[in-house]
Amino acid sequence: MAKAMRHARSGRRRRSRATVVDLSSVREERRRELAERRVRLVMDGNRAALTRLFASGLVFTQKGSRAARELLREHQTLQKLVDLFARLGEGRDVALHDRAEDVFARLDAQLARTAQLTARAGDFLSGRSRD
Repeated sequence: MAKAMRHARSGRRRRSRATVVDLSSVREERRRELAERRVRLVMDGNRAALTRLFASGLVFTQKGSRAARELLREHQTLQKLVDLFARLGEGRDVALHDRAEDVFARLDAQLARTAQLTARAGDFLSGRSRD
């Protein structure tokens, strides 16, 4: 009996402790990288639409200048998001992370609005505008 107790105790000592890994920081990093990639893709389309407006000379019309102004405003907003994502990757500022959560919550709507404006500019450039 004593031998069995010694064996049971020594078995407890031989077990190694399981390490607990916190993956929240990795998830947060991947979420930030994915959002930044999505924003950059939309920015590329936005930039292409602006370039076409300027190259075609339609930016000098009333509708063209309105479309360019809206695209530039959205481009500026997206640029601020890219800057925010870059600062998120650098540090652990709690206020910045709170702001980022708000941005993540509204990101899909912002990207959809920018895509809609880019499509509208494309329609205007192709002559399919209803306005």
